[in-house]
This record gives sequence, C-alpha cells and structure tokens, in this order.
Amino acid sequence: MFRLQNPEYLWLLLAVPVVVGIFLWYWRRRRVALEQFADRELIEQLAPGMNRRLPWTKFLLVLLSIPLLSFAMTNPQWAAETQEVKRRGIDVVIGLDVSNSMLAEDVQPSRMERSRYFASALVDELVGNNIGVELFTCTSLMQAPLTTDYAFVKSVISSAGPYQISAQGTNLAEAIERAEEAYEDESANHRALILISDGEDHDGSAAAAASKANDAGLLIYTVGVGKQEGSFMPLDLPNGRKDYVRTGNGGPATTNANPATLEAIASQGGGKYYPLSGDSKALAEAIRAHVDRIEKQEFESQSFSTYDSYFYYFLAPALLLLLVEFSIGRKDRKRAAELEI
Repeated sequence: MFRLQNPEYLWLLLAVPVVVGIFLWYWRRRRVALEQFADRELIEQLAPGMNRRLPWTKFLLVLLSIPLLSFAMTNPQWAAETQEVKRRGIDVVIGLDVSNSMLAEDVQPSRMERSRYFASALVDELVGNNIGVELFTCTSLMQAPLTTDYAFVKSVISSAGPYQISAQGTNLAEAIERAEEAYEDESANHRALILISDGEDHDGSAAAAASKANDAGLLIYTVGVGKQEGSFMPLDLPNGRKDYVRTGNGGPATTNANPATLEAIASQGGGKYYPLSGDSKALAEAIRAHVDRIEKQEFESQSFSTYDSYFYYFLAPALLLLLVEFSIGRKDRKRAAELEI
C-alpha cells in the first residue's frame, strides 16, 4: 500500500506558478531596461560574452527542483510488512472520593489535590488496560466509562471535586456496587477496583460489599489519604473569601481519616491497602505491580504496517539540479556562451 507520510508538503507545488510569474516579470523588466540602455547590436559589442540562454537555463533548473523537493518532503512510502498486534490487559476502575471531607488540608496541599495527582500518576502506570473513573460521595457516578482514551481519563480526574455531586456524605459500599456495573460480563476475573478515599464511611457495609464483589471476580485495592487527627474542611466562597464546612449548630465541622475501614475493604476484596504518604509515582508503580499479576484478557487485535521510505528518489535529482544551477552561476560567461548553455 502506497502513502505519503507528510502530504501537507504538496502545498509547495503552489510555489511553481509563483516562481514562473516572478521570473517572467523579472525577464520583462530586464528586457525593457536593456532596450532603453542600448540596441541589441550595441549590447553584443559591449558584452560579447553574454549568453541570453543562461537565465532561462538557471530558471528551468530551479523550477524543476521545486516539485521534486516537494515530493521528497512528503516522504513517499510503500508498505513493506503488515503485523497483527493483540492488546492484552484488564478492566480497571479508579474510584475517587469527592466528598467534602476530601477538602481537608491535613496533607498538603489537600486530600483532594493529593488524590487527583496520585490518580493521574496511576493512569500513566496502567497504560495498556481499559480504565474508567468513578466519583463517589454518598452516591456514585461513573464519570468516565472503561476506555483507552487516557487523555480523557486524566482530564476527568483533574476536574474532580465535591461540586460535581451535590449529595454529601460517603458510602463506600455504594461505590463498590456501582463500579461492578461498569465492567463487561466477559471480564470476570480480569478486573480491579482502586478506591482512593480518606476512609470515612457513613454506611458501614463496605467490607461486606467488597467480599461479595470479590466472590464475583473483582479485586479491590484501597488507597488511604489524610490523617486520623481531626481536621477542618475549607471552602472557597463565590465572593473570593474562605470559610469552612460547618455543622448544624454553625461550628466548623471536622473530619478524621479512617484507614481501618479501607484496610477491611481491601482485605475482604482480595486486594491490598496502601497509605498515600510519600512518593505518588512509587506508590502507583507498586499498585501496578500487583495489578499486573491479575490474569489478562485479550482485547481487540490491530494491524500495523511497516513502511519503506523512497524520498531519496526525489531528493537526489532535486539536489543535482540545484548543484548544476549553482555551478552554472559560477562559470565564466564567455565560456558559457561558447558552450551555448
């Protein structure tokens, strides 16, 4: 199969009529100037070695080199070999807690910011798998379906925040059950759920939900963010001022991370608990190493062709024409006239 790797360089062919027009304008102006200076016989006496063919020869050499250079820059290619590549991997859903408690700044810059940064690093490590994103509070929302469009997945993660789900509180069991709905039926035993949360749970049935999901072939990994000491939850107000999430009596509410809940979920879900403290990239690599142990399924097959380039068949004659044009420009005019070039 033939193709042009860079077909946009064919636009250079438009330079051909432009160059022709400029040369004809120059030649007419030159002829008028010579006629005004002296008649032809006198000019031949004043410049006996002048060759009237030389400008046309140089012009044609340059003109012929332009389309050759244009085709050389497009890099004509011919398919040399076709290979079929099969993609293998698993279905991974990243569950991101976006409840108000994630606004706490007991880890810098905040639980939410740290979680988003880590989730983005995790996507980079899990390239090759189908990845989806679930946002959850007391309810859950599949914000990105399972896909290999990793740029889209990372854009969803970067914009995640409490404002996306109005109902607040945290229900980890709901998050697990909703994530199960995102997987294809044929991906059983080839799927994983990675929950990133501070562990606050207002329902208390998350461990049981994790055990049930694991029996159905889902491995659940949990990542805990935040400290167990009480922390306030700052809010940015529309007028530019800052306030805190408040309780019913008007006082600032506090949040406490609960790693024990996340440890129980991971234990019942057949996975492992990881505290998000330190190098996010190193932690993402550690989770990827565990996920890679899950038996992979075969996704779609894709065919790729390798191409041989043939630009030099056009580049070589173009350079030769330009070299000849350059050489003619350096020859003695009298010698050129003798050779009638």
